[in-house]
Amino acid sequence: MLVRLSALPDREAALAALEDIFFLSTLRKDFASAAERAGFFRTWTGWYVERAPDDVWFALDGDGAILGYLTGCKDSAGAVDLARIIPKYEVFADRFAAFPAHLHVNVRPSYRDRGIGRALVDAYAEDCRADGLPGVHLVTAVFARNVDFYQRAGFIDATQRGPLLFLGRHLR
Repeated sequence: MLVRLSALPDREAALAALEDIFFLSTLRKDFASAAERAGFFRTWTGWYVERAPDDVWFALDGDGAILGYLTGCKDSAGAVDLARIIPKYEVFADRFAAFPAHLHVNVRPSYRDRGIGRALVDAYAEDCRADGLPGVHLVTAVFARNVDFYQRAGFIDATQRGPLLFLGRHLR
């Protein structure tokens, strides 16, 4: 089952699960302090949770356990404050008109390869399409393990700049 953060009855439990999945999924594991770890988490998730809770989706199993999440922003160009938070956000700003929405998705490692991430991506893409947006994008590393996943999910408009890879999915 896919549910938006704004529709979940226990927001705090959902956000705790999001944090757990985030740190299970991130490549960065070492932090000098708890404050540095919290800051890293806030950098990559805080804006979405606070400013776009309707674009934060969760995948739940039949018992309500959270298996994965997606955070999104439907107006990448208009999210000026996000551009000050996310490193290298502006590198692909020239692509935002064709692909105004963007996303981040993570699934618990033990539940990967079961279609959960794809279901989250497809639900968000459909929501963006229903809002009339022409495309959605994400940015990853050129040699990241997730590139094949995103390409299979329809993110085929690619632009590489240095070690970063922009992948866009047309919605019209």
